[in-house]
Amino acid sequence: HVSPRSTEASPSSAKKRPAAFSGTQVDGVFQLYEQGNLRITRDIVQIVDYFLSAIGEETLTQSIERLQAHIRNQLTAPAEAQALALLEQYLDYKRQLVLLERDLPQLPSLDALKQREMAVQALRARLFSSEAHQAFFAAEESYNLFTLERLAIQRDDSLDANAKGAALDRLRDGLPEELQASVLPQLHSELRSQTSALQAAGGSAAQVQALRQQLVGNQAASRLQALDQQRQNWKQRLERFQQAKSAIENHSGLTSADKQAAIQRLMQEQFDERERLRPVSYATL
Repeated sequence: HVSPRSTEASPSSAKKRPAAFSGTQVDGVFQLYEQGNLRITRDIVQIVDYFLSAIGEETLTQSIERLQAHIRNQLTAPAEAQALALLEQYLDYKRQLVLLERDLPQLPSLDALKQREMAVQALRARLFSSEAHQAFFAAEESYNLFTLERLAIQRDDSLDANAKGAALDRLRDGLPEELQASVLPQLHSELRSQTSALQAAGGSAAQVQALRQQLVGNQAASRLQALDQQRQNWKQRLERFQQAKSAIENHSGLTSADKQAAIQRLMQEQFDERERLRPVSYATL
């Protein structure tokens, strides 16, 4: 069940809203159990962060008061008190996180990154119930640990490209299914960037494949290699067709109608109906 009250701000409060909120709605809704207790979901963090995003345009105190008013407008007992208590826990977490960051070594090493992640997770476990810790941060923590393990594999000089790819496959297969999908955009963004740089520097096809193995694993690298081969085969077929088409067009013994008929026969011989509908073939044929 979602919160029973409207998520829209009242006209009077809307006039006072910071410019950061212009054209936006509160990011998330409160959800309740049948008995009226607050359901702990990731939406709660999104709602809090939405209101805190106005800090700078208004003071922290004003943002908190605005958020508290939103909670009271949305919820009744017992969920209202539960949400307000969670807000205090979250604000305490934010304050302690600043102190933790200040005391940790600011080094760009993998060990320092791991130390920070473990310290942050320990802080969350200390301040929140296991239910809130899981709902608020589980996906983020799984993603961060995956990223750190992936970096460790990539930097392991004792592994060749194939071994790194296999290790990455095992690492990704161990993720929850929804998280497996969420890491793909970042992985492929890195792959595109690094592949372009490698190719610009004159990297070979073998070097590109090794890079793929180290960034996205053997399974994905094999799929990309197969896709490369399909594209290359298609390109070669188009080039052969274009050569045969040019020969027909330049044949002095054929009329225009004969040439057109010969080109149509050539298209039907070399491409099936689906291929003739492909935009790239239509532009080239």
